[in-house]
Amino acid sequence: MSSRSAPSPEVPMAASVRSTLRGVAKSLTREIDSVCQPWLEGLHEKLSSEHSTDFQPKQVNDPIWGTIELLPWEVALLDTPFIQRLRGVRQLGLAQLVFPGANHGRLEHSIGVIGALEEATRALGRQVERWNIKNPNTTIGKIDTADRYAVRLAGLFHDVGHGPFSHALEPVLEVSSPLEGTKREEGGWRSELPIVRKALSELYSLNKIPSSSVAIAVMMVLSEPIHKLLESGLMSEIQLSASKLEERIVAAIVGAVEGPGASYLSALVSSQLDADRMDYLARDAHHAGLEIGFDTQRLLAKLEILRVREENLHPTERELRDRAIKSDEGTFLQLGIAASGFGSFEQMLIGRTFLYDRLYHHHKVRAAEAMAQRLMLVAERDRGKRFTFKEIFLGVGDETMLRIFSREVQHAELETKSEAAASLAARILERDLLHRAYAFRGRFIATPNGYDAKEMTATQNESWLRVVKTLETLESRYALGNEIYDLASNFCEVLSAASPHDRELSRIKAALAEVGPEHVIVDLPESKTEGIRLLARYPNGALRVPEFSFNPQKWAEAYDLQKRTGYVFCPKSVAPIIGMAAKTVFLKKFGVVMAQEADGYIKADPAPDDWTAPVIGAGIIDQRAADLLKAKRHSLMPVREEDLGVPDDWLKTDPDLATKLSLQIQDCLHGGLTSEDMEAFRKVMSGLFSFADEWFMGDYVTSDLASERELQTRMARSLRSSKISLDEGTEVSGGELDLFAEDAILIENKFSSKPKKTIGDAAGVQGRRYAISLSSQVVVVVAGSKAAAGAFPDKANCVSVCRVAGNDLNRVEIRFDLPFGAVPPSGEKAPKR
Repeated sequence: MSSRSAPSPEVPMAASVRSTLRGVAKSLTREIDSVCQPWLEGLHEKLSSEHSTDFQPKQVNDPIWGTIELLPWEVALLDTPFIQRLRGVRQLGLAQLVFPGANHGRLEHSIGVIGALEEATRALGRQVERWNIKNPNTTIGKIDTADRYAVRLAGLFHDVGHGPFSHALEPVLEVSSPLEGTKREEGGWRSELPIVRKALSELYSLNKIPSSSVAIAVMMVLSEPIHKLLESGLMSEIQLSASKLEERIVAAIVGAVEGPGASYLSALVSSQLDADRMDYLARDAHHAGLEIGFDTQRLLAKLEILRVREENLHPTERELRDRAIKSDEGTFLQLGIAASGFGSFEQMLIGRTFLYDRLYHHHKVRAAEAMAQRLMLVAERDRGKRFTFKEIFLGVGDETMLRIFSREVQHAELETKSEAAASLAARILERDLLHRAYAFRGRFIATPNGYDAKEMTATQNESWLRVVKTLETLESRYALGNEIYDLASNFCEVLSAASPHDRELSRIKAALAEVGPEHVIVDLPESKTEGIRLLARYPNGALRVPEFSFNPQKWAEAYDLQKRTGYVFCPKSVAPIIGMAAKTVFLKKFGVVMAQEADGYIKADPAPDDWTAPVIGAGIIDQRAADLLKAKRHSLMPVREEDLGVPDDWLKTDPDLATKLSLQIQDCLHGGLTSEDMEAFRKVMSGLFSFADEWFMGDYVTSDLASERELQTRMARSLRSSKISLDEGTEVSGGELDLFAEDAILIENKFSSKPKKTIGDAAGVQGRRYAISLSSQVVVVVAGSKAAAGAFPDKANCVSVCRVAGNDLNRVEIRFDLPFGAVPPSGEKAPKR
């Protein structure tokens, strides 16, 4: 349920949380202190004045929680730029461009979290009273005032680490390899963000690694200006030292299970059932005008403080059982839920998924946020250096930041001269958002005809995981967008040359050159699937992760395959050519083709049929690729162990042989094979292993081989006996094939009368010359060479795999090294055929 790594030498556990984190991130500490100082300067002056302001509580009317009462020190903090700047940081980033009512800011949400926390602590207080009446011998201590005040402060502070565009900014902060042309930072605050995140995971037992915005929020809480406020008399009513209060606030913000300042109340601020989630789900749905049927009041009423002991835990909860054994008196307290609250918790899970599908991952929202990410990276590239922390955290709202980038507004602290960034910012401000040219989703991946539902899902899942793994970083998506743009430009050159008077092509070519690669963006939303970690109390007193009417984990995995969708965005004027290029790149790089359903999903107009012939003629794609993209519409198939047909007796010698070979082939064939080629591959590989068996079991190994022609004759005879069709000596691409099997597999033969391990090293490259024109993806090299003196070869070592050429991601060479003229070991006779 939680993970905690051993403390590293850099994180001394004996030191305070503040000294530890500020000590491992000195650059970040300086930047944050510098930014926070002017934001809190006014409050410091008021507190040091002889006529110090006597802050009063304040009531706020809220659309979700009704009247929320803020405590005096919360009011004091609320009226500073430190908190007020969150008014302009929209909770949903740029979603208001699609949902006009979704204009609420993180200030409103933070106040809402305080309201939710107050409701939750009152509900828990009532539950504690009921428990103590019924269980006088095992009472639970009441929630003390200091803890209640601390979690409220954590609720107020939990989002202060967000910069412009909210969550869309985080991947930009985490980019370690900026765009070419941007001066790299050596060290600095950015490099310290992952150090802080790691240090937090070592100081605390956490359910997940904190995000960059959480790490920044923690460092702001530990900043010198905030520390001085906590030391002042402003919060004397809390009756905790500044360091103790800091620890409780930090523990709550990161959702600590164990560690300095952590308690069961920490989960109220950050967990799977926290005030943050309760507020943003209800608030986002309310402002977006989406009904999710989420009963927050019943869920709050079912919250419980659970007394966790080894004997009342289900046997499957091993980690919690271990923690209980190590705890004082074999018991610890943890936030959980009563079994009668399962229905409300299910509602929350379903509502959250609904909002991700309809709101957070809406394609126009994704386009706007992807454009915001791109404009910041491009602006850094065009000015030659990265933004400082102060430049990012200017204290201005999202819209003002866009107007600075579009150069409508000037700011003394941020100068940007990027034309490309200005164009992207202006598009966002004018709601001239990029369009979808290509959509990719696990469920869209086309599979060969004849697959049953189970085979289809397994194939789609395997291919989808390969795509997702490659595109998990902003850098990798940026690089793929550039690759798509370059290929689209190449397409335009070829098509314009083939049809010089086509006005539409001329328009597309000019538009593509004008928009540039900055406006071609590959986007893939982060997966939000997570296992359920919430602990529930059943009527018999047993504690375990709740059983739902559906399996949340499988449901989440199914959502990832069925609904999580990536896009290639671009201006509408170039969508047809970008869509064609994206389809080609995805086939080449991942071996996947999206079904026609994907085109219908984004309402994409297909590329004209007369565009295909010129690009085939130019050698950019071949006929088989064109067929897959236009007519047959199925993805390539990865080579698995069973496709190789490795004989059982070979596996007795090396049980891992089939596994090793299949993994090596998959590494070379990034996409895989077409269904037709796969059928031929299985048949030919079975025949080749039979031929190798004949070679080693007969007298071929110990007898002499006269020539390459004799090797080919023997092999052809063996393959034909296995009913494999062969073409011999066919002239192709200015050369002559040795063998072409089943119209799909090239076989090159090589011969040496001397021991030579490197015999035929160029054969695969030579075969590739033919492979390009024949669309074949597999080149087999069968190399016969004189066995080395004193060595009797082992057949399990005769097969190897390598890439045909370093820059070719979808061709593979499979090599059979067949020795001859070997001398049998002393005292043994050569085997007879």
